[in-house]
Amino acid sequence: MSRRSKIVLTSFGTVVLLFLFFFHGCDHISEETLAFPPPLENVTVHTFATLEWVTRPSQRIGIHLKQQSDIKQLVDLRVFGDFQPEMTDETATAQFGKPVQTRTDDFGATWSRYSTPFGYVEIGLDRRTSLSDDDDNKGPVPGRRSLRAYTEKSPSKVFRSPLLDLLDQAEKKTPRAEDREVDFFNSEHRLILDVSVKKSRITHMELFRHVDR
Repeated sequence: MSRRSKIVLTSFGTVVLLFLFFFHGCDHISEETLAFPPPLENVTVHTFATLEWVTRPSQRIGIHLKQQSDIKQLVDLRVFGDFQPEMTDETATAQFGKPVQTRTDDFGATWSRYSTPFGYVEIGLDRRTSLSDDDDNKGPVPGRRSLRAYTEKSPSKVFRSPLLDLLDQAEKKTPRAEDREVDFFNSEHRLILDVSVKKSRITHMELFRHVDR
């Protein structure tokens, strides 16, 4: 084989390896179902990475509860104080007084902040528009009532043992993931609670349905 042929073959092999390396790293999606004792039972874990060899993967964990009240066995709801997601600003003011702080977001919605035993909550309208909307058609939308909780406490102070065990297994399966989102659904597959965890810290929690304390 001539020297020129060897160079061509080597170059071709390098291109193929680079292509396979890049293709493998572009988008990597995996889904796994884990079995736990009640109230967790079957839990789905989605792991997603874009350019996996450059960026860190993220995880989305779906928990489907047989009883909505089971969520109290997984999360200490004192993080939300005595607030409920359906509360209006007028209702919150009547029950808890004036908020300690108010702010207006980029979509024109006003958020009221109240202190809780674990940190604070914000009540307001989520008016975020869809990313698929045309810029010309974007504008104020009615939105939906939203109750979000923020805390500096560690997950071990907010999450119950079953949920901590689940997060521990998820971390062992994908140790490079820094962002984890945990969604809790009721028996009708409707979202109850969304929790975002980054670098083992709770960034925020959002309650979507009324849950008695």
